[in-house]
Amino acid sequence: MTAACRRCATSLLTVLAAAVFLCTVPALGQQKGQQTMPPSTASLTVRVRKPDGSSFDAGAVVNLYAFTGESAGIGSNRSGQTEFSGMPVGRYNLEVIAAGYQKLTQPVEISFAGQHEQVDVTLTPEPASGANSAPAGPPILAPNAQKELSKGLEALRENKTEEARKHLEKLARTAPANPDVNYLWGMYYLQSKDLVKAKSSWEQAIQIYPSHAFALAALSQLALERGDSPAAIDYLARAVEAAPSSWRFQERLAEAYLQHQEYDQAQKHAEHAIELGKERATQAPLILARAQAQRNAPQSAQKALDPVAEMPSAPPLSAEALQPLEVVKQTSNASAAPATAQASQPADTGIASIAEDLVPPPKWMPPDIDESMPAVEPGVACPLEQIQDETGKRVHDFIDSVNRISATELLDDEVIDHFGFPSRHESRNYTYVASVQEIRPGMYNVEEYRNDTTALDIFPEHIATLGLTSLVMVFHPVYRDDYQVSCEGLSRWHGGLAWQVHFRQRPDKPARLREYRIGGQAFPVSLRGRAWIAVDTFQVVSLETDVVAPIPQIRLKAEHTAIEYVPVKFPSHNQELWLPQSAELFFDFGGRRMHRRHHFRDYMLFSVDERQKISTPKIEAETNSDSGSAVPN
Repeated sequence: MTAACRRCATSLLTVLAAAVFLCTVPALGQQKGQQTMPPSTASLTVRVRKPDGSSFDAGAVVNLYAFTGESAGIGSNRSGQTEFSGMPVGRYNLEVIAAGYQKLTQPVEISFAGQHEQVDVTLTPEPASGANSAPAGPPILAPNAQKELSKGLEALRENKTEEARKHLEKLARTAPANPDVNYLWGMYYLQSKDLVKAKSSWEQAIQIYPSHAFALAALSQLALERGDSPAAIDYLARAVEAAPSSWRFQERLAEAYLQHQEYDQAQKHAEHAIELGKERATQAPLILARAQAQRNAPQSAQKALDPVAEMPSAPPLSAEALQPLEVVKQTSNASAAPATAQASQPADTGIASIAEDLVPPPKWMPPDIDESMPAVEPGVACPLEQIQDETGKRVHDFIDSVNRISATELLDDEVIDHFGFPSRHESRNYTYVASVQEIRPGMYNVEEYRNDTTALDIFPEHIATLGLTSLVMVFHPVYRDDYQVSCEGLSRWHGGLAWQVHFRQRPDKPARLREYRIGGQAFPVSLRGRAWIAVDTFQVVSLETDVVAPIPQIRLKAEHTAIEYVPVKFPSHNQELWLPQSAELFFDFGGRRMHRRHHFRDYMLFSVDERQKISTPKIEAETNSDSGSAVPN
């Protein structure tokens, strides 16, 4: 749902709002004309069946691959079947992925041109997981101990060593065998420059819990400092296994392989770190360039460095990093050992310089969307252009169909203290109304009302949060060119299948979707985020965002949003619209930390009097025993 503030804030209020007016941008993605099938090709229908032989009508992804491994076609299961046209005669591998079922793969052969082939496939349910199949997690602290741990962590982050020690001594009496406690003792000793005790504490942490990724990473850094790259590689390989989607551990593993002169592995993990961390993995391109330079690939090395200067968070590049050709010359005119030593120096010099990086962030805010990438199905081709076109149509059609939406809104507001715990909590209820009107092509007038007013003093803490649900407009044709979009793959999301898409504000385009307003001044906010888009309907089912960079002028350190969308049926109008079920906001702004959750229910459309419940999405109903309405608490 698109919503924005109707007027600017007063001088006492801070407004977090979507832009009121959208600039005109030509709609993209003209529909391609229907092409006739060449006589040398054939068409193929894949019919998907349940184990009992009935048609599988739920969302599924159906892929065809040539025997070379290249994608030959991507389709979505519709009414139990998927159509492929214009297929050359030959042999293919068919792949079907459906939630709750094992991935199906089988060979398919198209033997005759100009004909229609049909293939029936039957899905096999995933085996029920045993009660003890999941690996044991780390020991859980009692609430009071967890609060003490958070205080100790915060003190370490602020280099308040003695204050941290007091909290850790309390924990030593109540939870001496907890791996997190032992890990923080190691960080305390690191800040105290006692590396022997730091190493002992981290070793104790992984003895208690072998998959403690932070302790493994810390031990690897100690190993790198003393030149023991095999030990560092071993520790980091275990950290990567414990947290496979962490770009930080991939980046450090690449560094360790570089130091050990295993340049193929260094390149592999540096590339993976860049894929996962994107612009946050600022050291990975340097490691990649050095690895390629050592392999006498100067052009590839220079290409790896090209994007670094464009990264907003990238550090200044050294002369050596900017000139990998010089590194290649050095390695060609000197023995391998000295040159390698020079080119493979760790990106961070000294264990103390990475102490802050090894301290976990406070847990009051969800992880940054680029801290790691959620798992996706391996090897599944992703039709990005189709996803953008179809999702853009859904958002555009929604705007065209909605003139006035009303709902009941429940707002929970928490002020988070210095240690990451709620210090104040307040709840309020509103009658919520949003009006969306296109006043001319590509320009919209959006208004939000709460309790029949646009006044902003009805929000807690004198901070109004407006227009959060409009973030889905990232995929509207008007905004499409404003963002760099990439498809990360096929994800199993809430019992269904969804395309996992990453987006980031382009640096050469103005930020038009979100802004902070303080007094009469507006501060545009550039966003990066991740969305999950249903494979069968191309509706956005979930969306998360973070800011591209902090805004020091208004002391905005971080902001994270998470929005869930669900289908709402309006029988009187024979319509089903995807509307927000909840919108969460976390922000560290102006010296304050806040967590705010907006719940929406009892939707009404136009002048309809019938109250509409938020329906459980189809993908969830298939996995829940109770398929009735699900209303937010």
